[in-house]
Amino acid sequence: MMSRYPVSVVGANIMRLLIGHPPRRISELIEATGVTRTAISEQLNELITSGYVDQQIERLSGRGRPRYLYSATEFAMKQLFEGNQNLVVPAIWRAIKKHVDLEIMQQVCEEVASELAEHFNKQITSEKPAERLREFTEIICKNGRLGIVRDESGGPELDKLNCPFITMYDSSGLVCEIDKTAMRKIVGADVERVRCRAEGAPCCTFRIVNTAKLEPETGLS
Repeated sequence: MMSRYPVSVVGANIMRLLIGHPPRRISELIEATGVTRTAISEQLNELITSGYVDQQIERLSGRGRPRYLYSATEFAMKQLFEGNQNLVVPAIWRAIKKHVDLEIMQQVCEEVASELAEHFNKQITSEKPAERLREFTEIICKNGRLGIVRDESGGPELDKLNCPFITMYDSSGLVCEIDKTAMRKIVGADVERVRCRAEGAPCCTFRIVNTAKLEPETGLS
């Protein structure tokens, strides 16, 4: 049911009761599942820790003890339908390319790259391109993607071990240009792709070149 973190059978039953429904009290979950309060509490704590469930306090009138309400998070919804992205995203991408000419597609890709760069540049504090590359790598690794920065004679290189665009790749190479352009805008220097997953390499590798040439983008034009 959920792919990022394992969910037990009881946890899955709780998620089915929360997704698409108003927030529920623990007493309602106990009644619906027939599981003990202790077991429900343990599962809720795990689901909260994993980011699947949100806990809020229900304020009561008078002096009664406040009760907790539980609801499914947006993260849970994304994880629940993560597998569908392999179908939906490529279908959208194919439809866009079918009805939009190349020049507009290139403009779209440029704007997507700028928005991605803006997202990461808000989190990066270093000024030197090599240090910005390292900070970027730390950020993506914290968010579940994998990357390694290596110091090579030709300049710092980043191995992007997984690819967020892999379901969108086709022979046009447009999505690869999004990745490359975003990298350039993030590190504030020209980059070159020295290895490409789409061409048979184990991963895409980017190398910084001409480190003094550009300034990192901090917003969309």
